Amino acid sequence: MPMRSPSHGFTILELSVAMAIAVLLLSIGMPSFTTFIRNSEIRSTAESISNGLRAARTEATRLNQPVSFSLVGGGPGWAINEFDTATGKLIQPPIQQYDKAEAGKTTKAVTTPPTAVAVTFNGLGRVISPSPVATPNLQQIDVNSAVAGEARTLRVYVDDARSIRICDPDPAIKALVPADARAC
Repeated sequence: MPMRSPSHGFTILELSVAMAIAVLLLSIGMPSFTTFIRNSEIRSTAESISNGLRAARTEATRLNQPVSFSLVGGGPGWAINEFDTATGKLIQPPIQQYDKAEAGKTTKAVTTPPTAVAVTFNGLGRVISPSPVATPNLQQIDVNSAVAGEARTLRVYVDDARSIRICDPDPAIKALVPADARAC
């Protein structure tokens, strides 16, 4: 009987089994991965809005002039402009701006009150109330996903009582004992 030499490589059956296992693992892990990506975009956008609000407040105190933070483009994009009290208009070009496409292409911002698009800080870094801009002052911004699926909403508060703060409005987090600092 002739001796067979040892084979090098894979048989078609071994390759098929390995591919089936890989496809199964990917199909199980893909929903979790897409949820992770959406939550990361929401977190990034909420932090961007929060940082923009803090930058506007800092610019107002640095310049000792009213400075406005405005949501632009109907979404989580924003701009920081000096506010001219004599004309009642924003001075162009913006001091700083952020395009929605930089972090969260699939995120959206829902404001409270619903018609609010801006908040103006005075030279002391406090919110000017009533708003010198044509709309009411922003008080909170809920950042969530524009794509259907599992994703956490994050809330950004901006007022003199809570300052500028990001929190999670999920009731389950609020109910934790001891209290969780992430809760609204």
